[in-house]
Amino acid sequence: MTPPSPPPAPRAFRLGALDAGSVFLLLFGGIWGLIGTILAIALSATGGPFWNDLFLDRRGVAAEARLTSVEPTSMHVSGGTIYRIGYTFADATGNPRAGSAGTTHPETIVGAGRQAPLAIEYDPEAPARSRLRGERASVIGLFGLLPFGFAVVGGLMFALGGRRALRLRAIYVSGRAALATVTGIESSLMRVNGRRVMRVEYAFDTPSGRTTGRTTLRAPPPVGGTLWVIYDGEDPGRNVAA
Repeated sequence: MTPPSPPPAPRAFRLGALDAGSVFLLLFGGIWGLIGTILAIALSATGGPFWNDLFLDRRGVAAEARLTSVEPTSMHVSGGTIYRIGYTFADATGNPRAGSAGTTHPETIVGAGRQAPLAIEYDPEAPARSRLRGERASVIGLFGLLPFGFAVVGGLMFALGGRRALRLRAIYVSGRAALATVTGIESSLMRVNGRRVMRVEYAFDTPSGRTTGRTTLRAPPPVGGTLWVIYDGEDPGRNVAA
């Protein structure tokens, strides 16, 4: 039985026309990118971004500060709670500044009392960037690179999936329809809703000759069966299952 032909161009794009590879890149790339970004922001806000230490190692200036607050955060490093230490200090020009730093050893600071001066280092070019002397501005250190890595990899995957989806959409909306014959089916490693996704190879005739293509389907026709495809009239090798 021949399946119904797709409507004439320009036709509305059908999300089901996306192949499993594009869906995978969009879905998992988006998830990884979002989770990585959220974790990177949360870790940087709580433990301090790792690049602060690079600036302070290079141009940090020593100063004395007055303790204003000690607050525990919800973040932990090596089983210890990260505390956010707030303080005020005067920069080299005498202007009052407020700063904060993370530490897992608040007892040494609190034990000295709120009136005891704190030894800090600050960046004269960005006084808001500071740290307790002898400690790192970023409590999490290079561990903060991990969520950034997830965000970057996820973003690249999502961008690649988006590019593939836009290319398929352009073909689907304005391409030419042709009836293709299934020439091969093989199982893939992907599952959708518990059903195995199959790789399907097909061939179809165009004014420029015989052309082949491949797609992924959960319920493909058998080998020798038919399915409609939509192809780019100028380059039939660019095609998509309808």
